[in-house]
Amino acid sequence: MKLNIRSKIQLTATFIVIISCLFYGLYIYGIIDFRIISIGDLNPYGGWSALKSFFMDLSYRWKGFSRSIALTAGIGLASFLLGRFFCGYFCPIGAMQDFFKYVGNKLRLKEIKFPYKPELLKYLVLIIIMVLSILGMGNLISPLSPWLAYLNIFVGLRLQPGVLILLLIILVSLMGRRIFCRYFCPLGAFQSLLYAIGPMKIKKGACDCSYCLKNCPVSIDYNRVEKDIPPECINCLQCVNGCIKGKEGFSINFNNKKINKSAYISICILIIAGSYILLPLTASSSSIQAITSITDINDGTYEGYGLGFGGRINTEVTIKDNRITSIKILSHSETEGYYEEVFRDLSYEITESQNLNLDAISGATSTSRGFLNSVRDAVNKSLND
Repeated sequence: MKLNIRSKIQLTATFIVIISCLFYGLYIYGIIDFRIISIGDLNPYGGWSALKSFFMDLSYRWKGFSRSIALTAGIGLASFLLGRFFCGYFCPIGAMQDFFKYVGNKLRLKEIKFPYKPELLKYLVLIIIMVLSILGMGNLISPLSPWLAYLNIFVGLRLQPGVLILLLIILVSLMGRRIFCRYFCPLGAFQSLLYAIGPMKIKKGACDCSYCLKNCPVSIDYNRVEKDIPPECINCLQCVNGCIKGKEGFSINFNNKKINKSAYISICILIIAGSYILLPLTASSSSIQAITSITDINDGTYEGYGLGFGGRINTEVTIKDNRITSIKILSHSETEGYYEEVFRDLSYEITESQNLNLDAISGATSTSRGFLNSVRDAVNKSLND
């Protein structure tokens, strides 16, 4: 089977994600002492979390772009300027659905025709997630995330309820085209909203045979296309490959000026990959300051509490010879795949540096701050003892 450019990019992106997760799993379990990127770094909702914290948490301080925020920014910018390229080329869940649809075709499974009305469901899911997140109930959503379940499978962590949703997506994909993308994906809804108001459109040409959309991954109905492809399009560009009748088919237009397919793909990759790599380099590094005067810390074991992403984090801090010697997690409700690195790395940094003014772990800011606040609470109790 000869792979086209889109399939090659999908395979490359999926391979990078899987390898990164495998290395991260080895890092979390202490087998290796380095990682490429974390699950938090692959969180495309980091920008929303930062925006929510900025407006709702008075203690929040902007320290620049983490990889997670940079990923959100890159996806958002690309979606506004050039459409849902991330969905069509980079998203591992999208690539997975395309693969199993291909398997279904090879098995000659009858395709199920779903009604083309994805807008309401997808946007409703986006609204529900935003409301729950604002209300501080984001921990109810995370275990159901197929994105997080997909990543955790390769990290080797405990399976979550999202795995069942992931398996359901796979089963449905054998007989339907990108059902999750069309009906349920909140990130897809976010991109569609930006795409709808952006300058880039895929315009209809003179041909009216509808063959160009015969194999559309999201089953866009040719009869619904008046002038432009609707924003539900994932910009796979199959329809701009050329009309079989030799007429002018669909074309990529930016501010009503045509651009070729190769230039479009190159620019999109540059925006998303460039944002992800370069924006975190602008992050400021906070200066290290002592917790307080070491002589003020009284020896003993103290419990502290802090508010993380999933609720209260309860820690036990042991102080000996005026130093923090150990930190034990007593209870928490944080999301698996995010909290492991926070608890492990920040505990080590605190005991080594005797410093609590540490940077949050990328992609797990709320968990990091909740953990640090719980340790601070325990230390403050030692001062009053």
